[in-house]
Amino acid sequence: MSTIQNPPVPENTSRPAVQPLKCTNCGSSENLDLETIESIEPHTGELLVAVSYTCTRCEASFSHTATFHEVAAVLNSRSAISGLLQFGGEYFHCGEPMQFAASSAKSVYVPITTEDNDDPLMDVYLKTRVLECRCGFRMELPA
Repeated sequence: MSTIQNPPVPENTSRPAVQPLKCTNCGSSENLDLETIESIEPHTGELLVAVSYTCTRCEASFSHTATFHEVAAVLNSRSAISGLLQFGGEYFHCGEPMQFAASSAKSVYVPITTEDNDDPLMDVYLKTRVLECRCGFRMELPA
């Protein structure tokens, strides 16, 4: 039995609407590829999460509130994570959390022309962080 509970909430707080974790096109929950799992605002009743997933059979995408136990059941199946999964603030690849590899600042300015221009354009930099999986997969995200 799970010991995970919701934080205390006022008595007048309503419970969000919950949808079953399945493809409404195929009517099955056997071909789901989970993409994101996020916490939601405190609520009464059973623990709920916001989940996004794709059906690998028909390629339909879904995003809604589901019960934590239903999401856990899909995660425990063999094929629930075929690629990248965002769970809270972490990214998972190969079933393991990706590790911080580096950070940098990338210039987002690209010259539009090769002609000399007397008006200097300001460079714009975007700070990024690189996450890496042990398999070699790397992903660069805004910092």
